[in-house]
Order: sequence, then C-alpha cells, then structure tokens
Amino acid sequence: MTDRRNPFGKIPVHETTPTSPPDIFESLPVAEPRQRGRGWEKNHQGEKVVYRGVDPRAALQVRQIAEELQVPIGEVARVLLEYGLTAYSRGDLNFSPRPNPARLRMTLYPTENTPARKVRKAGKRKVAKEESWRVVTTWRNFSLELKNEIGMLASEKGLDVPVGELVSAFLQYALKAYEDGELALNPVEKATRYSLALGRDF
Repeated sequence: MTDRRNPFGKIPVHETTPTSPPDIFESLPVAEPRQRGRGWEKNHQGEKVVYRGVDPRAALQVRQIAEELQVPIGEVARVLLEYGLTAYSRGDLNFSPRPNPARLRMTLYPTENTPARKVRKAGKRKVAKEESWRVVTTWRNFSLELKNEIGMLASEKGLDVPVGELVSAFLQYALKAYEDGELALNPVEKATRYSLALGRDF
C-alpha cells in the first residue's frame, strides 16, 4: 500500500494548538496625552482685546477687508482704530455724548439706545430694547498703548461712554474713509519662517 493519505480517513489531530497572531496594540507603548504649550498665548495676552457692543456690521466689514487683503483681522481693526483716534486728536472727528436714560453713562447714539419699552402688537406684549451690548468682539495684534488710549477716552475721565460705542464710531469713520479712498491699506508680505536647503559643499 502506498503512503498516500486516504481522503476519506480521519483528520490527523495536531498535538499543538494553532497560535493566534499577536495583538499589535498591546505591543505598542502607551503614549501620554500631549500637553499643549500655552507660552505663546501668555506672552501675547497683552495684544488681545475684547470689546462688548461693537457694531456687528462694522466688525463684519473689518473681517471682509482682512480676507480681501489676506492679513490678520486684528491688524485691520487696529489700523482703522488708529486712524479714527488720530482724526479725533486732530479735531477732524468730533463726538457729542448725550445722557442715556437707559444707563448711567453717556451715549454717542442717543436715538438708538432708548430704554426698554413694552409694545402691544396683535394682542401680544413684546419688549423692545437694544441688544448690541451682547455682541462680543475679539481681536489680536493690538498694542497696549492703543488699548489704553481707547479705554481712557471712553472712561469717566474722558467721554464717559461705553467702549463698544467708541470703537464702533471710530470704525465707521475709518471704514467710510477707506471706501472713499482717503485711507489706503497696503499689505506687505511678511516672512514667517525659513526653510533649509541642502548644500553640496560637504
């Protein structure tokens, strides 16, 4: 009889059990979660400004100009505010703050900031009030001097108006000058990083 295996015979039983492949996830070292460094943010915290009550339309125009010029939004806002502040210090831009019956401070927009009043319409009571103070605008790339100048001018020692109103007034003045061609914004290319090239001298 030949040594050929009988196809209808019993299946040979192996003494050793087949080994399963190793789990690749168990063999990898467990990496600890990476801690994000906050050093840059701490060092540049003074360049960040947060204003409440800035006109949303003016803030949107600032964003659109920044996108067109491909520059940071904060830089556009800073240039516009510096332009408005310079015009105010020269006497080209005048403000007439008036008492605001809704608040203790003065206002630059007396017709818009009226106290909350109840209006009856179609049998329902509605409360109409100015909600612009809820809008929070944040910009970066501001100098500490500019922040302080705007803050002092808006304070009780200055015009005694909300900072958001003052910022809005400066932006509206500067944006009109930009649209009329009196203010030119010329972006300059900024080198942000260097690249290495392999030399053939070694």
